[in-house]
Amino acid sequence: MGRRKKDESIFGHTDTALSAPDQNVGVPREPLPMRLLSKVEIVVGSVFFVGILVGVIYQVLGRYVPSISWIGAGELALLSMVSMTFVMIGYLVGRNGHVTIELFDRLLRGGRLFVALRVFSAAVVLISCAWLAFESWEKIGAEMGRASAAIGLPVGIVYVFALIGCASGLIHSALKVRYANRPERRLEVDGM
Repeated sequence: MGRRKKDESIFGHTDTALSAPDQNVGVPREPLPMRLLSKVEIVVGSVFFVGILVGVIYQVLGRYVPSISWIGAGELALLSMVSMTFVMIGYLVGRNGHVTIELFDRLLRGGRLFVALRVFSAAVVLISCAWLAFESWEKIGAEMGRASAAIGLPVGIVYVFALIGCASGLIHSALKVRYANRPERRLEVDGM
């Protein structure tokens, strides 16, 4: 038996999808503003996720301990869920985390038609995000004066997060159109 190094495990080295994902190897690094935007989206989305958890747990506790029940708990969870969904649009678009049908991707990979398919799909997402951003802008003005039933929060606030998410999705889609011939970053959920 040979001598092991002091920090070496008794088990052999293993790579998992979480320790060394191979799907993003060779993908160019995103520009600094896009990395910062993605980090902000993750932080804001995490805050809303905590809002969902707190609202739902408080609702459940309120059913067993009626004296602490609060009708705003359900509304907090609902508004957090909707806001999180909207604010994560850009992050998911930038990492192919949105719903896609990859049948043609696998068939056309590596050719000019594959690049054309990526440009077309990114352009469709770009147009959709631009349209949704415009509609969000319209709804901000229309709904800011209306308050939610339990918390009293202006409903237009939800559309602010929709505008931010759609604008981010628009930026990510524009970059996908511009760099359709390069490998693209993928959301690493396969090994989770």
